Amino acid sequence: MSKVTVDELREAIGGNLIKGDPNTMVTGIMSRYHLVKPGMLYFDVKGGRGGNLNIIEALKKGAVGLVISKHKKVLPFKDTGIPVITVPKVREAFWRAVGFYRNKHDIPVVGVTGTSGKTTTKEMIASIFRRRWKTLKTVGNLNLPCFVPEHVLRLRSGYQAAVFEIGMNRPGHVSGQSRLLRPKVGIITHIGQGHVEHLGTPEDVIREKAGIMEGIPGDGYLILNADDPNTKKVDLTGFKGQILYYGLKNKADYKACDIETGELGTSFSVILNGKKDRFFIPTFGTHNVYNALAAITTARVFGFTAGEIRKGLAGYRKPPMRLQLHKGIKNCTLINDTYNANPDSVMAGLEVLSSLGRGKTAVAVLGNMLEQGRYAKESHRRVGQKAAELKVDWLVTVGALAREIAKGAARGTKDMKIWSFLLRQQAVEFLKNNLPNNAVVLVKGSRGAFLERVVRHLR
Repeated sequence: MSKVTVDELREAIGGNLIKGDPNTMVTGIMSRYHLVKPGMLYFDVKGGRGGNLNIIEALKKGAVGLVISKHKKVLPFKDTGIPVITVPKVREAFWRAVGFYRNKHDIPVVGVTGTSGKTTTKEMIASIFRRRWKTLKTVGNLNLPCFVPEHVLRLRSGYQAAVFEIGMNRPGHVSGQSRLLRPKVGIITHIGQGHVEHLGTPEDVIREKAGIMEGIPGDGYLILNADDPNTKKVDLTGFKGQILYYGLKNKADYKACDIETGELGTSFSVILNGKKDRFFIPTFGTHNVYNALAAITTARVFGFTAGEIRKGLAGYRKPPMRLQLHKGIKNCTLINDTYNANPDSVMAGLEVLSSLGRGKTAVAVLGNMLEQGRYAKESHRRVGQKAAELKVDWLVTVGALAREIAKGAARGTKDMKIWSFLLRQQAVEFLKNNLPNNAVVLVKGSRGAFLERVVRHLR
């Protein structure tokens, strides 16, 4: 991080310097005392008596100055002459300081939001960008507001581009992050019922995702999924940038066709500059073709060639616990998709199971889907109906909510074998004793279901 003076930061956050030298050089900012490094300005976001120990520890770690509440009357140390800035609200001041650092980096920035597909799309874009640029990306899927400052503060002069996930579980999360990040390109991958418990209704989720537009500049781009019915419900009034669409079915600027699934991944074609180009992604499922299309659309905005895009997508590496294939007991193939789950992502996983399980026993081991609020029963039953439509052979549910998946499946077919267990270990013991040889097994549930432990026992 480039050095700035205390006075530059004071002006950026609208604070008042009550002690110390305004020309003191600052190498960075931090709001968590245990992560303070020498030369940083420490923001006392906790405040009060509880924050006193944090201040002392931050100074021990080398903080060269403090930002505190204007209501704090006594400092917990003797006057050492270090700069002290007061502000009305320390947390808000910290976010303004993060924005100050973001504005010092004039590089291509992409923001990715959506109910599902954020992490995969981000990873695909970053893999393409790295063919040309040193690229910063969100670590894992740490995409809530509390993680954003840390990501932005990782920017260094050597970075030439950045790709950030924009997640949420409360109103205002998407718009707030977007205004801070100011993405040249904003993407809404898909809008489903994830987080509806916290936001209220599906319409509230749509409005929240649309908040990404608030940070996109007038010469920027909004990239949308043409086949997502909720895309049509996004209010585009007032958006001054350019809108691009991708898809498989409806009219779109970038459209995939000739999709083929092989042992190592998925191939498809896209017309670029009037020429049909072939691409490969080392993962499975139509939903990942959509994610790749979002990445292709983004790459074309920044002038990447078909060859660069092809190499970037082929070099994409799946994040852990996302459609990872493992060899399991009784020579089965395990599809580990346990990182998280919502109705749409589970149904996408079931389609992958249906494709990879042709000619074998297709087994779906599905756990609770969280954050569905009053739509929980309906959402779980809809997943069960999808399993029945796809003619999954075995359905094993884990957890109280997941019993509704079994009910939905039972209504859709009499041919599927269905078992429901309350506890993971019960399901594990059943599968160990009864799983057919050479089966293909999808394991998926919300993060709180911890179904990766089922995979561990079946490997």
